[in-house]
Amino acid sequence: MAESGVLTVDTIPLNRTQEVSVDEFTTNSTCEVPSHEVTAISDAAAVSISVSEPSDQVVVADVDEESVENLRKKFSYKELVLFISTTVIIWLSEPLLSLVDTTIVGKFSPAATSIIAGVAPETLQLAALGPAAMLCDNAAYLTYFLAIATTNQLAVASAKNDDALQVKTTSDALGVACIMGVMITLTIFLRGDALCKYFLGGGAIFNGVDITSTIIPLSWLYAKIRGFMAPLTIMGWIAQAVCLATRDTRTPAIAVLAASIINVFGDLLLVAKFRMGIGGAAIATAAASFVSSIILMAECKKKVERWKASEGVEDNRPFISIPDAASFISLAKLAGPIFFVILGKMVCYSAMTLKASSFGMMSMTTQNIMLRVFFFFCIFGDSFSMAAQSFLPSAMFEKDNEESDEKEISKKKMNNKASRFLLKRIFLLASSMAVINTNTSRFVMKRGGSFFTNDGAILSLLRNRNRVALMMGSCFLHPFIMAMEGSILATRDLGFLVSAYGFTMATMLSILKFSTSTFTGVWQALFAFQAIRFTIFGGRVLSKTRASKAE
Repeated sequence: MAESGVLTVDTIPLNRTQEVSVDEFTTNSTCEVPSHEVTAISDAAAVSISVSEPSDQVVVADVDEESVENLRKKFSYKELVLFISTTVIIWLSEPLLSLVDTTIVGKFSPAATSIIAGVAPETLQLAALGPAAMLCDNAAYLTYFLAIATTNQLAVASAKNDDALQVKTTSDALGVACIMGVMITLTIFLRGDALCKYFLGGGAIFNGVDITSTIIPLSWLYAKIRGFMAPLTIMGWIAQAVCLATRDTRTPAIAVLAASIINVFGDLLLVAKFRMGIGGAAIATAAASFVSSIILMAECKKKVERWKASEGVEDNRPFISIPDAASFISLAKLAGPIFFVILGKMVCYSAMTLKASSFGMMSMTTQNIMLRVFFFFCIFGDSFSMAAQSFLPSAMFEKDNEESDEKEISKKKMNNKASRFLLKRIFLLASSMAVINTNTSRFVMKRGGSFFTNDGAILSLLRNRNRVALMMGSCFLHPFIMAMEGSILATRDLGFLVSAYGFTMATMLSILKFSTSTFTGVWQALFAFQAIRFTIFGGRVLSKTRASKAE
């Protein structure tokens, strides 16, 4: 999930790198300014490099056409577009599966279901799907920090050709993922009913009748079926992170294709044909996750075996291993701040749904649909965060076997310029995606509501002009936000990221608690959340860019 989710993150995270200074990451690796400023900068003007004279004396040239051309080839638009578009397809899996569940469940009632408190069976099932999906998605999303940390470590290790570190990071990450998955499964099976009731909030009151006792068993059934697959699903996320960090987009794309086919046909068979309702949707989603994770894990195992066979690598650890104490401490230092960021996002999105549920069942059901739509478009923005995290290390760690003070200074200057060159291109692509997301989200909200439900009241809530505008604004800002967040993660400016999310989370929760009196106000709070992140991250990017240029 992206921010899901994403943490893009969303897309929301191993251990030790070689002796690489975090300060060097933060100080000497820079981010570019937002698209409205970078569009005025040409490719050539964005680059200056260092060249060595025969006398070994280093001379820095402001512009070198050959070097500009090399950077254009190394970070070509074609390669970036291919990576970003494939990442989008890969990350569409989770929201796509959720959208399919929402659509089929909202249109087909289970067999032998009677109308309860005047609520149509399809609407009742859809209302039960909301808290159940939120429980499953949030539980898994809480572990996404491990995938982000894995991507961060492996991207650096890959750029430095450190196969031993890649083996250790992958195996340890899979071990931690397995433990977390088991914990999630046990939590859902033991306390899932109480958690579903918590996420349901006050939304189980319809026409003055409390139908909580009808909704909770349906929600818990869905959560248990999906929760059973949690260990394999989270390990699949790690395997996917390994693929993306090494710029292997083919394997995740195949996994997503297989999962999508299984989920769609499973829903049509179990929900539409056999009328199994929310339980059938959960089985289809769990089966899709199982197949996808197996495909990713198989390819990940091949990569690990290939790294072990490299010259100089003597590591016989099993494919899935538990990190030792030193590695675990290293994990906590890197993944701890990322976990806080993931938690902050999850708290904000959950608070939105809890607030929406206080306005009645119809508002809660509409919120479920709108949030699914928003998360769907978040995937397109989250891909830019992944691009920054995967490509930036290759710009920041230019390989050079010669060692001298002059050479080191020159290399840092060159890496700074290469980083700015790369990020300029990422931001230009993000601006295009922002425009596409804005217009497409408007179309979905205004004319695509019938795809999710046949209920006229819900369709009217979806088409509200103010809510449509807020959805459009939130989707527009997201690609820029995630491109900047990805660059901050790549440079390991984690202290700033934690502070930024602490402030943003406190602000959004305050808005929801003290300033939100209508369902539309819930989405005003989300837009404020987006605008604050855009402003804070933009200021950080701009200040670091100016500092880099002043060196």
